[in-house]
Amino acid sequence: MNVLESKGHSSHDMDRHATTKNDTEIQKTMDLLSLLSKLHAFTIFTLAKDGIKSHIGTHSEIGLTKKQYYLRLNQLVKAGLLIKYDNMYNHTTLGKIIYHDYLLRLGKDISNSKHMEMIDVLNQSSKFSKDEIKEIFPNMR
Repeated sequence: MNVLESKGHSSHDMDRHATTKNDTEIQKTMDLLSLLSKLHAFTIFTLAKDGIKSHIGTHSEIGLTKKQYYLRLNQLVKAGLLIKYDNMYNHTTLGKIIYHDYLLRLGKDISNSKHMEMIDVLNQSSKFSKDEIKEIFPNMR
């Protein structure tokens, strides 16, 4: 018996709770991806890896209007990806994870896409085993 059952909640209530929690996580993921798919938000987010100074000319230094800059900056802060410390906007812990674990990895994977295509072709043929393919491309998953 888990905590919810011990408090008189049925398994239907627990399933609905799990589904609602999962739906919330899915929606948050979709919202973050949607925000980062916008060029200006993506630009600001990637520049924040080294910190972005908060001063009057920042928007023009990165080629944005004030409206474009502050709209996307506020969205990134509200989404929990950036935080302001000592007159600088930096990645939050979540922002650092997304930047380092996903965006940098995605960039690396995109630069290796030709190798991945080769692996896919080799996997589809029956001429080579998975182990042989791994020997040829040891750094690929």
